Amino acid sequence: MVRLAAFFVLLSFYAAVSAPAQTPNIKVKVRAVLYDHDLNQKPVPHLALKFHSAEKGTDTAATTSLDGTTDVELAPGKYQISTGKPIEFQGKTYTWELQEEFSKAESVLELSNDNAKVADLTGGRGAQVDSLAEHFRALKGSVVTVWAQDGHGTGFVVDPAGLIVTNQHVTAGFTYLAVQFDGGRKLAAELLAEDNQKDVSVLRVNLSAIPDAVVAPIAQGIGTLLEGERVFTIGNPLDQEKVLTTGVVSKVDKDSIISDISISAGNSGGALFNSSGVAVGITTYRTGRGAGSGLSGIVPISQAADTLAAARKKAAGSPPPSARLLPVAPSLKYPADALRAVGSKPWQKDVYYFKLGNFDVEIVTPVTRYQAAMERVTRGEKEREKRAKKSGAPAEAPQQPMQYETQYDSVIRVDVSPQLKTEFWKSIAVPGGPLYMKFKADFLKMRLLCDASEIEPILPGRFPVSLRLANGSVYVDDATYEGAYLYPPDAISPKCKQMSVEVVPVKEPDKPLIKVLDPSAVTQIWSDFDPFRKAQETGSKTAK
Repeated sequence: MVRLAAFFVLLSFYAAVSAPAQTPNIKVKVRAVLYDHDLNQKPVPHLALKFHSAEKGTDTAATTSLDGTTDVELAPGKYQISTGKPIEFQGKTYTWELQEEFSKAESVLELSNDNAKVADLTGGRGAQVDSLAEHFRALKGSVVTVWAQDGHGTGFVVDPAGLIVTNQHVTAGFTYLAVQFDGGRKLAAELLAEDNQKDVSVLRVNLSAIPDAVVAPIAQGIGTLLEGERVFTIGNPLDQEKVLTTGVVSKVDKDSIISDISISAGNSGGALFNSSGVAVGITTYRTGRGAGSGLSGIVPISQAADTLAAARKKAAGSPPPSARLLPVAPSLKYPADALRAVGSKPWQKDVYYFKLGNFDVEIVTPVTRYQAAMERVTRGEKEREKRAKKSGAPAEAPQQPMQYETQYDSVIRVDVSPQLKTEFWKSIAVPGGPLYMKFKADFLKMRLLCDASEIEPILPGRFPVSLRLANGSVYVDDATYEGAYLYPPDAISPKCKQMSVEVVPVKEPDKPLIKVLDPSAVTQIWSDFDPFRKAQETGSKTAK
Protein backbone atom coordinates (compact mmCIF):
# COMPACT_ATOMS: atom_id res chain seq x y z
CA MET A 1 0.00 0.00 0.00
CA VAL A 2 2.87 2.36 0.79
CA ARG A 3 4.49 1.66 -2.60
CA LEU A 4 1.18 2.26 -4.39
CA ALA A 5 0.77 5.57 -2.61
CA ALA A 6 4.29 6.60 -3.55
CA PHE A 7 3.55 5.74 -7.18
CA PHE A 8 0.52 8.06 -7.25
CA VAL A 9 2.51 10.86 -5.62
CA LEU A 10 5.21 10.49 -8.28
CA LEU A 11 2.58 10.39 -11.06
CA SER A 12 1.01 13.57 -9.73
CA PHE A 13 4.43 15.26 -9.69
CA TYR A 14 5.11 14.45 -13.35
CA ALA A 15 1.62 15.59 -14.34
CA ALA A 16 2.15 18.89 -12.57
CA VAL A 17 5.51 19.41 -14.23
CA SER A 18 4.26 18.52 -17.69
CA ALA A 19 1.02 20.60 -17.47
CA PRO A 20 1.24 24.11 -18.95
CA ALA A 21 1.20 26.96 -16.41
CA GLN A 22 -2.18 28.71 -16.04
CA THR A 23 -2.08 32.40 -17.04
CA PRO A 24 -3.75 34.58 -14.42
CA ASN A 25 -6.63 36.86 -15.41
CA ILE A 26 -6.05 40.54 -16.01
CA LYS A 27 -7.88 43.22 -14.07
CA VAL A 28 -9.15 45.89 -16.46
CA LYS A 29 -10.18 49.26 -15.03
CA VAL A 30 -12.84 50.89 -17.25
CA ARG A 31 -13.50 54.62 -17.04
CA ALA A 32 -16.27 56.22 -19.16
CA VAL A 33 -16.27 60.03 -19.24
CA LEU A 34 -17.68 62.60 -21.65
CA TYR A 35 -16.51 66.22 -21.88
CA ASP A 36 -19.05 69.04 -22.18
CA HIS A 37 -18.65 72.24 -24.20
CA ASP A 38 -16.58 73.77 -21.40
CA LEU A 39 -14.37 70.64 -21.12
CA ASN A 40 -15.92 69.67 -17.80
CA GLN A 41 -15.86 65.91 -17.18
CA LYS A 42 -19.23 64.11 -16.96
CA PRO A 43 -19.06 60.45 -15.82
CA VAL A 44 -21.24 58.01 -17.77
CA PRO A 45 -23.16 55.83 -15.26
CA HIS A 46 -25.09 52.63 -16.08
CA LEU A 47 -23.16 52.10 -19.33
CA ALA A 48 -23.53 48.46 -20.41
CA LEU A 49 -20.39 46.96 -21.96
CA LYS A 50 -19.65 43.66 -23.68
CA PHE A 51 -16.15 42.19 -24.07
CA HIS A 52 -16.16 39.58 -26.85
CA SER A 53 -13.23 37.22 -27.42
CA ALA A 54 -13.39 35.61 -30.87
CA GLU A 55 -10.42 33.39 -29.98
CA LYS A 56 -12.02 31.96 -26.85
CA GLY A 57 -15.63 32.33 -27.98
CA THR A 58 -16.61 34.08 -24.74
CA ASP A 59 -18.58 37.20 -23.80
CA THR A 60 -18.07 39.14 -20.58
CA ALA A 61 -20.58 41.81 -19.50
CA ALA A 62 -20.05 44.79 -17.22
CA THR A 63 -21.88 48.01 -16.24
CA THR A 64 -20.38 51.27 -15.02
CA SER A 65 -21.34 52.61 -11.60
CA LEU A 66 -22.49 56.15 -10.79
CA ASP A 67 -18.93 57.49 -11.13
CA GLY A 68 -18.60 56.00 -14.64
CA THR A 69 -16.13 53.26 -13.65
CA THR A 70 -16.13 49.48 -13.37
CA ASP A 71 -13.60 46.66 -12.98
CA VAL A 72 -13.54 43.60 -15.26
CA GLU A 73 -11.48 40.42 -14.99
CA LEU A 74 -10.41 39.03 -18.38
CA ALA A 75 -8.05 36.42 -19.71
CA PRO A 76 -5.17 38.00 -21.67
CA GLY A 77 -5.92 38.48 -25.34
CA LYS A 78 -7.76 40.54 -27.95
CA TYR A 79 -11.32 41.71 -27.35
CA GLN A 80 -14.08 43.39 -29.35
CA ILE A 81 -15.65 45.94 -26.98
CA SER A 82 -19.13 47.33 -27.62
CA THR A 83 -21.81 49.26 -25.75
CA GLY A 84 -25.57 48.90 -25.96
CA LYS A 85 -28.06 51.77 -25.83
CA PRO A 86 -26.60 55.10 -27.10
CA ILE A 87 -25.78 57.77 -24.52
CA GLU A 88 -27.50 61.11 -25.15
CA PHE A 89 -25.39 64.14 -24.25
CA GLN A 90 -25.58 67.78 -25.39
CA GLY A 91 -27.61 67.07 -28.53
CA LYS A 92 -25.57 64.06 -29.64
CA THR A 93 -25.53 60.29 -29.10
CA TYR A 94 -22.41 58.34 -28.14
CA THR A 95 -21.65 54.63 -28.58
CA TRP A 96 -18.38 52.74 -28.44
CA GLU A 97 -17.12 49.92 -30.66
CA LEU A 98 -13.38 49.24 -30.52
CA GLN A 99 -10.78 46.48 -30.41
CA GLU A 100 -8.26 46.24 -27.60
CA GLU A 101 -5.60 43.76 -26.56
CA PHE A 102 -5.01 43.31 -22.82
CA SER A 103 -1.73 41.77 -21.64
CA LYS A 104 -0.62 43.79 -18.60
CA ALA A 105 -1.64 42.69 -15.11
CA GLU A 106 -3.27 46.07 -14.49
CA SER A 107 -4.88 47.54 -17.62
CA VAL A 108 -6.98 50.68 -18.12
CA LEU A 109 -9.67 51.27 -20.74
CA GLU A 110 -10.67 54.90 -21.28
CA LEU A 111 -13.99 55.60 -23.05
CA SER A 112 -14.51 59.24 -24.01
CA ASN A 113 -15.57 61.60 -26.78
CA ASP A 114 -12.31 60.80 -28.57
CA ASN A 115 -12.97 57.09 -29.23
CA ALA A 116 -16.77 57.16 -29.41
CA LYS A 117 -19.06 56.95 -32.43
CA VAL A 118 -20.97 60.25 -32.39
CA ALA A 119 -24.30 61.02 -34.08
CA ASP A 120 -26.34 64.23 -34.12
CA LEU A 121 -29.44 63.74 -31.97
CA THR A 122 -31.20 66.72 -33.58
CA GLY A 123 -30.95 65.45 -37.17
CA GLY A 124 -28.20 67.85 -38.16
CA ARG A 125 -30.26 71.04 -37.74
CA GLY A 126 -27.89 72.56 -35.18
CA ALA A 127 -30.42 72.75 -32.34
CA GLN A 128 -29.20 73.69 -28.86
CA VAL A 129 -30.17 71.27 -26.09
CA ASP A 130 -30.58 72.69 -22.59
CA SER A 131 -28.39 71.07 -19.94
CA LEU A 132 -31.45 70.54 -17.74
CA ALA A 133 -33.00 68.47 -20.52
CA GLU A 134 -29.90 66.27 -20.51
CA HIS A 135 -30.18 65.83 -16.74
CA PHE A 136 -33.84 64.98 -17.23
CA ARG A 137 -33.05 62.18 -19.68
CA ALA A 138 -30.47 60.77 -17.28
CA LEU A 139 -32.66 61.01 -14.16
CA LYS A 140 -36.19 60.18 -15.29
CA GLY A 141 -35.52 56.51 -14.52
CA SER A 142 -35.26 57.46 -10.83
CA VAL A 143 -38.82 58.84 -10.69
CA VAL A 144 -41.64 56.50 -9.65
CA THR A 145 -45.36 56.60 -8.89
CA VAL A 146 -46.28 55.74 -5.30
CA TRP A 147 -49.68 54.05 -5.03
CA ALA A 148 -51.86 53.91 -1.93
CA GLN A 149 -55.53 53.01 -1.46
CA ASP A 150 -56.83 56.51 -2.10
CA GLY A 151 -54.67 57.48 -5.07
CA HIS A 152 -51.07 58.15 -5.97
CA GLY A 153 -48.16 60.50 -5.49
CA THR A 154 -44.58 60.57 -6.71
CA GLY A 155 -41.28 59.38 -5.28
CA PHE A 156 -37.65 58.98 -6.32
CA VAL A 157 -35.01 56.28 -5.82
CA VAL A 158 -32.17 57.43 -3.56
CA ASP A 159 -30.30 54.21 -2.74
CA PRO A 160 -29.31 51.04 -4.63
CA ALA A 161 -30.86 49.11 -1.74
CA GLY A 162 -34.26 50.16 -3.13
CA LEU A 163 -34.97 53.11 -0.82
CA ILE A 164 -37.47 55.64 -2.16
CA VAL A 165 -38.20 59.09 -0.73
CA THR A 166 -41.68 60.63 -0.93
CA ASN A 167 -44.03 62.80 1.14
CA GLN A 168 -45.47 61.37 4.34
CA HIS A 169 -48.99 62.50 3.41
CA VAL A 170 -48.78 60.24 0.32
CA THR A 171 -48.24 57.12 2.46
CA ALA A 172 -49.85 58.04 5.80
CA GLY A 173 -51.83 55.23 7.41
CA PHE A 174 -52.24 53.01 4.35
CA THR A 175 -51.96 49.23 4.40
CA TYR A 176 -51.46 49.03 0.63
CA LEU A 177 -48.34 50.66 -0.78
CA ALA A 178 -46.84 49.97 -4.20
CA VAL A 179 -44.31 51.67 -6.45
CA GLN A 180 -44.65 51.79 -10.24
CA PHE A 181 -41.59 52.44 -12.40
CA ASP A 182 -43.27 52.55 -15.81
CA GLY A 183 -46.39 51.36 -17.62
CA GLY A 184 -45.60 47.69 -17.05
CA ARG A 185 -43.66 47.32 -13.80
CA LYS A 186 -45.02 47.78 -10.28
CA LEU A 187 -43.67 46.37 -7.01
CA ALA A 188 -44.94 46.00 -3.47
CA ALA A 189 -43.39 48.59 -1.15
CA GLU A 190 -42.85 48.66 2.58
CA LEU A 191 -42.77 51.76 4.76
CA LEU A 192 -39.43 51.88 6.61
CA ALA A 193 -39.54 55.30 8.27
CA GLU A 194 -41.63 58.48 8.29
CA ASP A 195 -41.77 61.95 9.83
CA ASN A 196 -45.17 63.61 9.70
CA GLN A 197 -43.76 66.94 10.96
CA LYS A 198 -41.35 67.22 8.04
CA ASP A 199 -43.72 65.38 5.66
CA VAL A 200 -41.12 62.78 4.68
CA SER A 201 -41.47 59.02 4.17
CA VAL A 202 -38.95 56.43 3.04
CA LEU A 203 -40.15 53.25 1.32
CA ARG A 204 -38.26 50.17 0.19
CA VAL A 205 -38.76 47.96 -2.87
CA ASN A 206 -36.80 45.03 -4.28
CA LEU A 207 -34.78 46.53 -7.12
CA SER A 208 -33.63 43.11 -8.34
CA ALA A 209 -36.76 43.20 -10.50
CA ILE A 210 -35.82 46.62 -11.98
CA PRO A 211 -32.19 46.32 -13.10
CA ASP A 212 -32.35 49.57 -15.08
CA ALA A 213 -33.55 51.69 -12.15
CA VAL A 214 -31.62 54.94 -11.71
CA VAL A 215 -30.48 56.22 -8.31
CA ALA A 216 -30.86 59.99 -7.99
CA PRO A 217 -27.84 61.78 -6.47
CA ILE A 218 -28.73 63.65 -3.27
CA ALA A 219 -27.38 67.05 -2.26
CA GLN A 220 -24.91 67.01 0.64
CA GLY A 221 -24.24 70.06 2.79
CA ILE A 222 -24.80 73.74 2.00
CA GLY A 223 -24.24 75.55 -1.27
CA THR A 224 -26.08 73.00 -3.39
CA LEU A 225 -28.86 75.44 -4.30
CA LEU A 226 -28.79 79.18 -4.87
CA GLU A 227 -31.57 81.74 -5.00
CA GLY A 228 -32.17 82.54 -8.66
CA GLU A 229 -30.92 79.10 -9.79
CA ARG A 230 -32.87 77.18 -12.41
CA VAL A 231 -34.37 73.93 -11.14
CA PHE A 232 -36.51 71.16 -12.59
CA THR A 233 -38.80 68.35 -11.57
CA ILE A 234 -40.23 65.35 -13.41
CA GLY A 235 -44.00 64.85 -13.51
CA ASN A 236 -46.68 62.56 -14.95
CA PRO A 237 -44.62 59.48 -14.09
CA LEU A 238 -47.05 57.02 -15.70
CA ASP A 239 -47.02 58.63 -19.15
CA GLN A 240 -44.92 57.06 -21.87
CA GLU A 241 -42.73 60.16 -21.78
CA LYS A 242 -42.21 61.69 -18.37
CA VAL A 243 -42.61 65.46 -18.36
CA LEU A 244 -39.86 67.94 -17.55
CA THR A 245 -40.97 71.11 -15.73
CA THR A 246 -38.52 73.91 -14.98
CA GLY A 247 -38.58 76.97 -12.77
CA VAL A 248 -36.47 79.40 -10.75
CA VAL A 249 -35.80 79.33 -7.02
CA SER A 250 -36.81 82.53 -5.25
CA LYS A 251 -36.03 81.63 -1.64
CA VAL A 252 -33.94 79.00 0.16
CA ASP A 253 -33.90 78.46 3.89
CA LYS A 254 -33.52 75.59 6.35
CA ASP A 255 -37.15 74.48 6.31
CA SER A 256 -38.38 75.22 2.80
CA ILE A 257 -37.55 76.10 -0.78
CA ILE A 258 -39.84 78.47 -2.68
CA SER A 259 -39.97 78.35 -6.48
CA ASP A 260 -42.27 79.29 -9.34
CA ILE A 261 -41.99 75.75 -10.71
CA SER A 262 -45.38 74.16 -11.44
CA ILE A 263 -46.34 71.20 -9.25
CA SER A 264 -49.32 69.40 -10.75
CA ALA A 265 -51.74 67.03 -9.05
CA GLY A 266 -50.18 63.69 -8.14
CA ASN A 267 -46.63 65.07 -8.07
CA SER A 268 -46.37 65.31 -4.28
CA GLY A 269 -43.23 63.52 -3.15
CA GLY A 270 -41.24 64.05 -6.35
CA ALA A 271 -37.67 65.33 -6.51
CA LEU A 272 -36.63 68.91 -7.13
CA PHE A 273 -33.30 68.86 -8.97
CA ASN A 274 -30.85 71.74 -9.13
CA SER A 275 -29.13 72.87 -12.33
CA SER A 276 -26.41 70.25 -11.76
CA GLY A 277 -28.91 67.37 -11.72
CA VAL A 278 -28.74 66.77 -7.96
CA ALA A 279 -31.88 66.24 -5.82
CA VAL A 280 -32.16 69.20 -3.46
CA GLY A 281 -35.79 68.94 -2.34
CA ILE A 282 -39.11 67.11 -2.25
CA THR A 283 -41.97 68.81 -4.14
CA THR A 284 -44.81 69.18 -1.67
CA TYR A 285 -47.39 71.92 -2.18
CA ARG A 286 -48.47 74.86 -4.34
CA THR A 287 -49.87 78.22 -3.33
CA GLY A 288 -52.20 80.33 -5.46
CA ARG A 289 -55.71 79.78 -6.75
CA GLY A 290 -57.10 78.49 -10.01
CA ALA A 291 -54.99 77.80 -13.07
CA GLY A 292 -52.96 80.99 -12.79
CA SER A 293 -49.44 81.47 -11.52
CA GLY A 294 -48.45 80.55 -8.01
CA LEU A 295 -45.50 79.48 -5.90
CA SER A 296 -44.47 75.94 -5.06
CA GLY A 297 -43.16 74.90 -1.66
CA ILE A 298 -40.49 72.24 -1.50
CA VAL A 299 -39.12 70.38 1.52
CA PRO A 300 -35.29 70.62 1.45
CA ILE A 301 -33.69 67.21 1.03
CA SER A 302 -31.68 67.86 4.21
CA GLN A 303 -34.95 67.55 6.12
CA ALA A 304 -35.09 63.89 5.06
CA ALA A 305 -31.63 63.01 6.44
CA ASP A 306 -32.77 61.62 9.81
CA THR A 307 -35.66 59.68 8.29
CA LEU A 308 -33.38 58.26 5.60
CA ALA A 309 -30.80 57.22 8.23
CA ALA A 310 -33.50 55.44 10.24
CA ALA A 311 -34.71 53.69 7.10
CA ARG A 312 -31.20 52.50 6.19
CA LYS A 313 -30.72 51.12 9.69
CA LYS A 314 -34.00 49.22 9.55
CA ALA A 315 -33.33 47.93 6.03
CA ALA A 316 -29.93 46.55 7.08
CA GLY A 317 -31.58 44.12 9.49
CA SER A 318 -34.44 42.79 7.39
CA PRO A 319 -34.99 41.17 3.97
CA PRO A 320 -36.41 43.30 1.14
CA PRO A 321 -40.03 42.99 -0.04
CA SER A 322 -41.02 40.59 -2.78
CA ALA A 323 -39.62 41.13 -6.29
CA ARG A 324 -42.84 39.83 -7.86
CA LEU A 325 -44.34 42.26 -10.35
CA LEU A 326 -47.87 43.39 -9.44
CA PRO A 327 -50.72 43.73 -11.96
CA VAL A 328 -50.97 47.06 -13.78
CA ALA A 329 -53.53 48.65 -16.08
CA PRO A 330 -52.90 47.74 -19.75
CA SER A 331 -51.05 50.47 -21.64
CA LEU A 332 -53.53 50.09 -24.52
CA LYS A 333 -56.54 52.37 -24.04
CA TYR A 334 -60.02 51.06 -24.83
CA PRO A 335 -60.72 51.60 -28.58
CA ALA A 336 -62.58 54.91 -28.97
CA ASP A 337 -64.31 53.80 -32.19
CA ALA A 338 -65.85 50.85 -30.37
CA LEU A 339 -67.25 53.19 -27.73
CA ARG A 340 -68.73 55.56 -30.27
CA ALA A 341 -70.39 52.57 -31.94
CA VAL A 342 -72.28 52.00 -28.67
CA GLY A 343 -74.18 55.22 -29.37
CA SER A 344 -77.01 55.96 -26.97
CA LYS A 345 -77.54 52.36 -25.91
CA PRO A 346 -78.96 52.51 -22.35
CA TRP A 347 -77.13 51.22 -19.30
CA GLN A 348 -78.34 47.77 -18.23
CA LYS A 349 -78.77 48.20 -14.49
CA ASP A 350 -79.55 44.53 -13.76
CA VAL A 351 -76.21 43.49 -15.31
CA TYR A 352 -73.85 45.94 -13.65
CA TYR A 353 -75.55 46.97 -10.39
CA PHE A 354 -76.80 45.17 -7.29
CA LYS A 355 -77.42 45.76 -3.58
CA LEU A 356 -75.40 43.80 -1.04
CA GLY A 357 -76.37 44.24 2.58
CA ASN A 358 -76.03 47.95 3.36
CA PHE A 359 -74.00 48.64 0.23
CA ASP A 360 -74.64 49.53 -3.40
CA VAL A 361 -72.23 47.75 -5.76
CA GLU A 362 -71.63 48.75 -9.38
CA ILE A 363 -69.35 47.04 -11.88
CA VAL A 364 -67.98 49.69 -14.24
CA THR A 365 -66.49 48.98 -17.67
CA PRO A 366 -65.38 51.44 -20.38
CA VAL A 367 -68.71 50.73 -22.12
CA THR A 368 -70.82 51.70 -19.11
CA ARG A 369 -68.66 54.79 -18.49
CA TYR A 370 -69.32 55.92 -22.05
CA GLN A 371 -73.04 55.20 -21.70
CA ALA A 372 -73.12 57.35 -18.55
CA ALA A 373 -71.36 60.17 -20.45
CA MET A 374 -73.90 59.94 -23.27
CA GLU A 375 -76.76 60.04 -20.78
CA ARG A 376 -75.36 63.27 -19.32
CA VAL A 377 -75.17 64.76 -22.82
CA THR A 378 -78.73 63.66 -23.60
CA ARG A 379 -80.09 65.18 -20.37
CA GLY A 380 -78.27 68.40 -21.10
CA GLU A 381 -79.72 68.49 -24.62
CA LYS A 382 -83.25 68.11 -23.30
CA GLU A 383 -82.74 70.87 -20.73
CA ARG A 384 -81.42 73.25 -23.41
CA GLU A 385 -84.34 72.43 -25.68
CA LYS A 386 -86.76 73.24 -22.85
CA ARG A 387 -85.06 76.56 -22.14
CA ALA A 388 -84.95 77.47 -25.83
CA LYS A 389 -88.63 76.59 -26.30
CA LYS A 390 -89.62 78.57 -23.23
CA SER A 391 -87.62 81.66 -24.22
CA GLY A 392 -88.33 81.44 -27.94
CA ALA A 393 -84.60 81.43 -28.76
CA PRO A 394 -83.28 79.23 -31.60
CA ALA A 395 -82.18 75.75 -30.55
CA GLU A 396 -78.41 75.26 -30.02
CA ALA A 397 -76.41 72.71 -31.98
CA PRO A 398 -76.24 69.30 -30.23
CA GLN A 399 -73.15 68.77 -28.13
CA GLN A 400 -70.96 65.67 -28.23
CA PRO A 401 -69.08 64.09 -25.33
CA MET A 402 -65.69 65.64 -24.71
CA GLN A 403 -62.80 63.89 -26.41
CA TYR A 404 -61.45 62.69 -23.07
CA GLU A 405 -64.70 60.83 -22.53
CA THR A 406 -63.46 58.15 -24.92
CA GLN A 407 -59.93 57.89 -23.51
CA TYR A 408 -60.60 55.16 -20.97
CA ASP A 409 -58.24 52.69 -19.34
CA SER A 410 -59.03 49.09 -20.25
CA VAL A 411 -59.94 48.04 -16.72
CA ILE A 412 -62.89 46.88 -14.64
CA ARG A 413 -63.78 49.06 -11.67
CA VAL A 414 -65.93 47.76 -8.83
CA ASP A 415 -67.50 50.61 -6.83
CA VAL A 416 -68.85 49.88 -3.35
CA SER A 417 -70.91 52.67 -1.72
CA PRO A 418 -72.64 52.55 1.70
CA GLN A 419 -76.37 53.24 1.55
CA LEU A 420 -78.19 56.00 3.45
CA LYS A 421 -80.78 55.37 6.13
CA THR A 422 -83.35 57.58 7.88
CA GLU A 423 -82.77 58.59 11.49
CA PHE A 424 -86.38 58.05 12.54
CA TRP A 425 -86.52 59.78 15.94
CA LYS A 426 -84.62 62.85 14.73
CA SER A 427 -86.90 63.12 11.74
CA ILE A 428 -90.15 63.07 13.76
CA ALA A 429 -88.80 65.34 16.52
CA VAL A 430 -89.60 68.43 14.46
CA PRO A 431 -92.98 68.12 12.69
CA GLY A 432 -92.71 69.30 9.11
CA GLY A 433 -88.93 69.38 9.35
CA PRO A 434 -86.41 67.69 7.02
CA LEU A 435 -85.76 63.96 6.86
CA TYR A 436 -82.54 63.25 8.78
CA MET A 437 -80.31 60.62 7.19
CA LYS A 438 -76.87 59.01 7.70
CA PHE A 439 -74.79 56.24 6.19
CA LYS A 440 -75.66 52.68 7.15
CA ALA A 441 -72.11 51.30 7.09
CA ASP A 442 -68.42 51.86 6.35
CA PHE A 443 -66.53 49.94 3.66
CA LEU A 444 -63.40 48.03 4.79
CA LYS A 445 -62.36 45.87 1.83
CA MET A 446 -63.61 43.56 -0.91
CA ARG A 447 -62.59 40.51 -2.89
CA LEU A 448 -63.42 39.35 -6.40
CA LEU A 449 -63.41 35.55 -6.58
CA CYS A 450 -63.05 33.17 -9.51
CA ASP A 451 -64.38 29.97 -7.97
CA ALA A 452 -62.42 29.89 -4.68
CA SER A 453 -59.42 31.94 -5.91
CA GLU A 454 -59.13 35.68 -5.35
CA ILE A 455 -58.40 37.88 -8.37
CA GLU A 456 -55.58 40.27 -7.48
CA PRO A 457 -56.63 43.89 -8.02
CA ILE A 458 -54.58 46.50 -9.83
CA LEU A 459 -55.52 48.89 -7.03
CA PRO A 460 -57.56 48.16 -3.87
CA GLY A 461 -59.08 51.64 -3.70
CA ARG A 462 -60.55 52.76 -0.37
CA PHE A 463 -61.13 56.42 0.36
CA PRO A 464 -63.10 58.66 2.74
CA VAL A 465 -66.15 60.54 1.51
CA SER A 466 -68.38 63.07 3.22
CA LEU A 467 -71.88 64.21 2.36
CA ARG A 468 -73.48 67.42 3.55
CA LEU A 469 -76.93 68.18 2.20
CA ALA A 470 -79.37 70.52 3.89
CA ASN A 471 -82.68 71.67 2.47
CA GLY A 472 -86.32 71.67 3.49
CA SER A 473 -86.73 67.96 2.67
CA VAL A 474 -83.46 66.22 3.59
CA TYR A 475 -80.61 66.80 6.01
CA VAL A 476 -77.40 64.72 5.75
CA ASP A 477 -74.10 65.51 7.45
CA ASP A 478 -72.04 62.33 7.65
CA ALA A 479 -68.81 60.69 6.46
CA THR A 480 -67.91 57.14 5.50
CA TYR A 481 -65.52 55.02 3.45
CA GLU A 482 -66.19 53.82 -0.09
CA GLY A 483 -64.40 51.31 -2.29
CA ALA A 484 -63.19 51.56 -5.88
CA TYR A 485 -61.19 48.46 -6.80
CA LEU A 486 -59.50 48.29 -10.21
CA TYR A 487 -59.09 44.93 -11.98
CA PRO A 488 -57.57 43.70 -15.26
CA PRO A 489 -59.98 43.43 -18.23
CA ASP A 490 -60.10 39.61 -17.97
CA ALA A 491 -60.84 39.56 -14.22
CA ILE A 492 -64.54 38.73 -14.72
CA SER A 493 -64.55 35.77 -17.06
CA PRO A 494 -66.96 33.00 -18.15
CA LYS A 495 -63.98 30.65 -17.85
CA CYS A 496 -64.72 30.60 -14.11
CA LYS A 497 -67.47 28.24 -12.97
CA GLN A 498 -68.60 30.86 -10.44
CA MET A 499 -67.73 34.53 -10.10
CA SER A 500 -68.56 36.25 -6.82
CA VAL A 501 -68.04 39.58 -5.05
CA GLU A 502 -67.27 39.65 -1.32
CA VAL A 503 -67.69 42.93 0.61
CA VAL A 504 -66.42 43.36 4.18
CA PRO A 505 -67.93 46.10 6.43
CA VAL A 506 -65.82 47.88 9.05
CA LYS A 507 -68.05 46.92 11.99
CA GLU A 508 -68.29 43.24 11.09
CA PRO A 509 -64.99 42.24 9.47
CA ASP A 510 -65.64 38.56 10.22
CA LYS A 511 -68.99 38.58 8.39
CA PRO A 512 -68.33 39.25 4.70
CA LEU A 513 -71.29 39.83 2.39
CA ILE A 514 -71.23 37.63 -0.71
CA LYS A 515 -72.91 38.05 -4.09
CA VAL A 516 -72.66 35.34 -6.75
CA LEU A 517 -72.74 37.00 -10.16
CA ASP A 518 -75.31 35.77 -12.65
CA PRO A 519 -73.59 33.88 -15.52
CA SER A 520 -75.35 36.08 -18.08
CA ALA A 521 -73.94 39.19 -16.38
CA VAL A 522 -70.46 37.66 -16.41
CA THR A 523 -70.81 36.95 -20.14
CA GLN A 524 -71.98 40.52 -20.84
CA ILE A 525 -69.10 42.08 -18.85
CA TRP A 526 -66.64 39.80 -20.66
CA SER A 527 -68.05 40.78 -24.05
CA ASP A 528 -67.63 44.49 -23.19
CA PHE A 529 -63.90 43.94 -23.67
CA ASP A 530 -64.11 42.15 -27.05
CA PRO A 531 -62.99 45.32 -28.92
CA PHE A 532 -60.04 45.70 -26.55
CA ARG A 533 -58.93 42.10 -27.07
CA LYS A 534 -59.18 42.49 -30.85
CA ALA A 535 -57.14 45.71 -30.72
CA GLN A 536 -54.59 44.00 -28.49
CA GLU A 537 -54.31 41.08 -30.90
CA THR A 538 -53.94 43.43 -33.88
CA GLY A 539 -51.22 45.36 -32.06
CA SER A 540 -49.33 42.14 -31.29
CA LYS A 541 -49.41 41.06 -34.94
CA THR A 542 -48.25 44.50 -36.06
CA ALA A 543 -45.36 44.43 -33.58
CA LYS A 544 -44.18 41.10 -35.01
